[in-house]
Amino acid sequence: MSEIDDLKKKVAMACRMLFVAELVDYSGHISVRIPGTDRFLIRGHPVSRCEVTPDDVVTVDRDGKRLDGKWNPPSELPMHIRTYRARDDIQSVAHLHNRMVVVLSMADRPLIPASNPGALFGPGAIPVYQDPALIHTDEQGDAVARTVGKGDAAILRGHGSIVVGQSIEWTFAACVDLEESAARLCLASTLGPVKFYTDDEVARVGKGRRKPSVIQKVWDHYVAKARLAGLMDGLG
Repeated sequence: MSEIDDLKKKVAMACRMLFVAELVDYSGHISVRIPGTDRFLIRGHPVSRCEVTPDDVVTVDRDGKRLDGKWNPPSELPMHIRTYRARDDIQSVAHLHNRMVVVLSMADRPLIPASNPGALFGPGAIPVYQDPALIHTDEQGDAVARTVGKGDAAILRGHGSIVVGQSIEWTFAACVDLEESAARLCLASTLGPVKFYTDDEVARVGKGRRKPSVIQKVWDHYVAKARLAGLMDGLG
């Protein structure tokens, strides 16, 4: 299997796994950079997230032009492309419709580390992009990229989130941690004042969350979970 074929398979797997994790529904997507290039792989627009195959993955260039594949790319492609263009270190981008992250944004509550999953993202609040409109233009995509800045994620108020990372596995694991961090914070907030992590606690816990072995463990768990749900059929 070629490197590109392997990446297409991982995009298809990640789409199904994000669906299993309830981080995407009929909308949302994950993409990956073809290493050493300004070309990117992403799920084709009309395909359900729970049945994406490698043949449904399209190749686009740094301007969002489709280079290969039978489908058009998603309408919110500018969020991916403009974020890649802003940072050469990013190898994968995900756009989620994650429920509890959105709930916090609706209540104007900051998402600050108060449990181990949140420590992955470092100290302080996850930045929030305030415009709830869908990201259909380069200008909107640039604004989202500026909100992400040098970090790993940004919340899209009332809409969802964007998560970036150094590999598709890393980005997937960060997607899981972002929503889990928000869910735990929302639940804890119903019980009284929340005890947030100190910067030292965030640094020590976050270092462990970022270990490649931990990232791979999260990926492998959701591969198994999706397979158990019958959603890995046809992917080998």
